[in-house]
Amino acid sequence: MEDVEDLPELSFAGVQTFLKAEQATVEDIDDGADVGVLGVPFDGAVSRQPGARFGPAAIREASAWYAYLGGYKGGVLNVETGQTVDYGDIEIRDCGDVPTVPTSIERTRPQIEAAVELVAEQTFPLVLGGDHYVTYPSFLGYARSVDGPVGVVQIDAHSDTVASSTLYGEHFHGSPMARIDETDYGSYETHSMVGIRGYEGPEFADLVDDRDIDVRTAPEVHERGIEECVRDAVEHATDGTDSVYLTVDIDGVDPAYAPGTGTPEPGGLTSADLLEAMDVLGEYDEIGAMDLMEVAPKLDPTESTQRLAANAIVRFLEARFLG
Repeated sequence: MEDVEDLPELSFAGVQTFLKAEQATVEDIDDGADVGVLGVPFDGAVSRQPGARFGPAAIREASAWYAYLGGYKGGVLNVETGQTVDYGDIEIRDCGDVPTVPTSIERTRPQIEAAVELVAEQTFPLVLGGDHYVTYPSFLGYARSVDGPVGVVQIDAHSDTVASSTLYGEHFHGSPMARIDETDYGSYETHSMVGIRGYEGPEFADLVDDRDIDVRTAPEVHERGIEECVRDAVEHATDGTDSVYLTVDIDGVDPAYAPGTGTPEPGGLTSADLLEAMDVLGEYDEIGAMDLMEVAPKLDPTESTQRLAANAIVRFLEARFLG
């Protein structure tokens, strides 16, 4: 009998963990692991189009292409950075999906918070959403592991600062930043937003002025460039904090590049802007946790949205752990 030839695993074969990483549990991540991945397949807090519950699986599947490229023959050249990288050199453990209750924010929230806290106590947590409300319990879980003030850098089309909605109450995907501000760990004074555009409630302007929120609108990004805006955002979020939580809503990118999201907003960042932002953000050790939210793959038959999301995360990890 002939031996089975040892060949690189194709992107569409095998178990679809993030970047083909080894599996682990939230309670037992290997010592020395760089990253612990958690999926949160929950979109019970959306106000427009559902579908982000399928985001974690789609992002994982899309990431397999980069695992194949980066592990093939010991690495791959990133033409934009000039660096040859082997993603196998990043010790990633995929902890699967947080158990969620599709019809209950109240029952799902503590599940997310506990899972992220467990991962954060062991390594860098990477959370795949899910609608953007998931950021609130994810932030809280991470912040409790740090037990100190945590700044926020938010790439997004919308501020998500709604204190309360007549229709949705205080807990929906338009409110997570308001909920974070109410915690013992977060504050608008150390919160930076990049890519904001479109329409907000009339109270948003007063909130920005009164609470010193750092807002870099999409037109400002187009004028000044993404790198300068991102560096300003990190500087603001690190002033007086112990660490920074990075949250990326894929709708921060223009729907021409990322249509698979529930609340698309024209006039946004380009795909190149997002990738450059990830390169820059990966330079900062102060960023202790990251999430990427609102990928709704069924709204994008081209699959471009989840591919961009996976690429953005890979670029952040590359800059952070292989740079």
